[in-house]
Amino acid sequence: MWPPVTVAELSSRWRELTAEERAVAEKRLGDAVAEVQYELQQRGVVVPPTDALWQTLYVSTVVEMVRRYLVNTEGWLEESTAIDDYRETRRRDSSVSSGRVYVTEDEIAKLVPRTRRRRGAFSIVLGST
Repeated sequence: MWPPVTVAELSSRWRELTAEERAVAEKRLGDAVAEVQYELQQRGVVVPPTDALWQTLYVSTVVEMVRRYLVNTEGWLEESTAIDDYRETRRRDSSVSSGRVYVTEDEIAKLVPRTRRRRGAFSIVLGST
């Protein structure tokens, strides 16, 4: 069974949410969970691992996806403020400027369990003297 991810997890790992953010977060958490589960299933993870470390990584990945979205819901790359003749322009990092819920390849790679290669008792390297 996939670990549940709630708005309370998001609040405890990031900050307390406003009422508007909470309503958006509830919907986007479902989107993020579906996105991660789909990507994992495409890589052969149909049944999630049961160890606590993997479950913590799964929850933190989903929370990070929604946090990224809430930081910049409109997807602005640049923001300017002008008062009289003073102008300030701030540029957002491209990693939070998409304005959508997405999972990165690195985040998915971290969640795909790796199997260890079986090695024999010894190996013979051919061609060396």
